[in-house]
Amino acid sequence: MTKHRLATIAASLLCLFSAPAAQAAYPEKPVKIIVANPPGGPVDVMLRVLATRLSEVWKQPVIVDNKPGGAGIISTSALVKAEPDGYTLGMVVASSITIMPFTVSSLPYDPLKDLKPVSLVARTPFIYIVANDSPFKTWQDFVEASKQRDLTIGSYAIGTAFNLIWEQTARQAGIKAVYAPANAAAKTQGDLVGGQLDIAFEAPSSAKGMLDSGRIRAIAITSPERFPGLPDTPTLSESGLTGFSSQPWFGLMAPAGTPDAAIDTIQKTVAEVLKEPALQKQLETWGMVAVGSTPAELAKTITEDRAVMEPLVKELGIKLQ
Repeated sequence: MTKHRLATIAASLLCLFSAPAAQAAYPEKPVKIIVANPPGGPVDVMLRVLATRLSEVWKQPVIVDNKPGGAGIISTSALVKAEPDGYTLGMVVASSITIMPFTVSSLPYDPLKDLKPVSLVARTPFIYIVANDSPFKTWQDFVEASKQRDLTIGSYAIGTAFNLIWEQTARQAGIKAVYAPANAAAKTQGDLVGGQLDIAFEAPSSAKGMLDSGRIRAIAITSPERFPGLPDTPTLSESGLTGFSSQPWFGLMAPAGTPDAAIDTIQKTVAEVLKEPALQKQLETWGMVAVGSTPAELAKTITEDRAVMEPLVKELGIKLQ
């Protein structure tokens, strides 16, 4: 064998052993998504449908891991402690990032430093509802009555998104009402139908049963445009609060340090899946609007929401612990 031939073989072997190994396409193993909501609720059901589609596209299992409790602190703590390799994600509810940090004295994590945005998945408008026999036919009826006498409004606990958005609405409308918090939609809606409340503030998914039965009516919705699931319900902006809208969000986030390549793959897949008409229709039945944003858009949303909620929480003096 000639020296030239030996040199060629040696060079080929050197290239073979020195070339970087081809990087495996993400994902090459199961993906887990942590969520603070318990099994069976609208957020959990929505996430499981999304997880099923992601699993079909990626050809890998996508597992939903429910970690309820602690107003989202338990699930978020688990997320920030996870290996930042793209195989553990979290479905985060807006309030745990944009409200909760300002209502507690300390958190076991920094939501801005310890989490990495992936994508806004969906938004959900809230609705103002009254009993079917209520004299309030419109939002303006409620506004006018609130200026004449003390009214009561039922919704969820102090410090929740419902509580804060009601306060935003009341301030813009120049009205007041006694806020009656409850820990369950059934309690609030039962009191509304029973006459103990004048009005209530709910999510469409929670009120769907009573809306469909005709026991309650929706008189206004917080979305910027009419919600396809409740096309006959006017927005607050249409009802006199020009320009007002509020739609809390659900978003996918990852532990800080997760590779950008994995984040990019996840975001693009989620965005494509959320464009599917069948999935959009499913989200609509649960009172949600599909989004599918970029990581930068989710980061911007978080910054903007925190800038609004922090001074409002301080003004109201809300301290949960």
